[in-house]
Amino acid sequence: MNEIVITLLGILTTAASGYLSFLFARSKYKQEVEKIKVEVLQARESADTIAIDNDIKLSGHYKEILDDLKSRYESRYKEFEGLMKRKIDMLEEELKLKDRKIKLQQQEITELKRENRILKKVHGNISNSLKQSEPT
Repeated sequence: MNEIVITLLGILTTAASGYLSFLFARSKYKQEVEKIKVEVLQARESADTIAIDNDIKLSGHYKEILDDLKSRYESRYKEFEGLMKRKIDMLEEELKLKDRKIKLQQQEITELKRENRILKKVHGNISNSLKQSEPT
């Protein structure tokens, strides 16, 4: 009978220790699960924060690019505007030169017409003189 009591006591002790181990382990596992949940939430928050920081940096980079683009555009526009002004000035000078050339050619035409009239008169006088001096 002692053996039965010892066996029953052994079984009860094993069952009690197993049940107590289960209870302690269960609370330990619950704590570990809660700890992992907290770590996951912190990791998500950290990832979100990093994503936001990256977006801010990226938007800053885009802003720098746009500011640089603006200054480049303004510089190119001023360069183009200067080029067009020089071209307009050059074309105006060319027009002035052509106007001067036209005036000079008009003066030359006037002089040539006057010279032509004089030559016609001289030629007319010479031919009249020759006609008169010819024996008839």
